[in-house]
Amino acid sequence: MKLTLNQIAEGEDEVVIRYQNMNETIASIIEIVGGGRKKLTGVWEKQTLLLKPEDIFYLESVDGTTFAYLRDKVAKVDKSLAELTLLFESRGFFRCSKSMVLNIHKISYLKSEPGNRIRATVENGEQVMISRKYAKQLRQILKGGADSDEE
Repeated sequence: MKLTLNQIAEGEDEVVIRYQNMNETIASIIEIVGGGRKKLTGVWEKQTLLLKPEDIFYLESVDGTTFAYLRDKVAKVDKSLAELTLLFESRGFFRCSKSMVLNIHKISYLKSEPGNRIRATVENGEQVMISRKYAKQLRQILKGGADSDEE
């Protein structure tokens, strides 16, 4: 895919998308640019927050309750990990263990661990373990895309 950027001194910002065939990448770009950004409702200290997916480091389920971990807050959300994975997988979220979904755009660095697991350190310094069941999928994503038939 070719990317052309032109800075302008004045006028309205404009994005032109030229494509031969619609695919996941093009659809994701359209979703982001078109303002169709899905937000998630969360509760933090008795306040209801609208969470932007790009602000979420990871999602975790503890005793049937789902939490969204942000830079300096942890908000309770009322959706399951399965629902959130489907909702945000085009935005870089992937299931990294039975109880956790990770935003790959928030990973600072990765380290291989024994047992074919991967330790991910996210931008806020927290460490998340990617189980061996999901490690292969992460490697495929990082190489440029996951197989659509793998689960």
